[in-house]
Amino acid sequence: MKLFCLLWIPFFYLFWSSISSDEGLDSGGLWALLLGSIYAVVVFFFGPFIKEGGGFGYSRWLSISVDLVSVPALAPFVVFTLFLPFRVCRDVTRFTLLWLIPDMLIRIITWNVRNDPIQLILVPILRTAIAMGISGCIRLVIRGKVLGIITASLVLLALPFAASSCYWFFFCQRPREGFILLAITLTPMLLHCAFQLSKGFVKSVKANQ
Repeated sequence: MKLFCLLWIPFFYLFWSSISSDEGLDSGGLWALLLGSIYAVVVFFFGPFIKEGGGFGYSRWLSISVDLVSVPALAPFVVFTLFLPFRVCRDVTRFTLLWLIPDMLIRIITWNVRNDPIQLILVPILRTAIAMGISGCIRLVIRGKVLGIITASLVLLALPFAASSCYWFFFCQRPREGFILLAITLTPMLLHCAFQLSKGFVKSVKANQ
């Protein structure tokens, strides 16, 4: 489980880079790792930001959302937006995935004692799903089609909520609801990957003609 937590996002980053036709990150990759490391260190020394409430109520869900699942995956998008005027980074997907790596490395240290599969396996998957799903939505919005913008807006609102709720249901030992929300959370990521694969396939076919 620790090995999965350690390697999942780096391996997924390599997979995405192999199928993505976008240009490289240039210095954006270094910025992603540097700022992601700073974020991870701050969280390590000053977190958690929301005190875990007892039981399985709203305070527990809020703690999961802010400290474990949604906010850590959304933070790189905020920084990427701030970098846009300087044109340091061009690929939001790879920037976000690189940002997430340092925090997961430090999390292994703090989660080592509990050895909880929900943390070590589910958290990296959910963070990746949020990163990929939101970056896919951003691409839909950039394309400028009305249906795509509406769909992307709905997904942008629902995805972080679904991911945090997925973790919460597994934490509450309600696996049926957890697996349903896991499937919902993973769907935008899988569609994004499938679209990228089909796009690459079409380009390769045209190049060979």
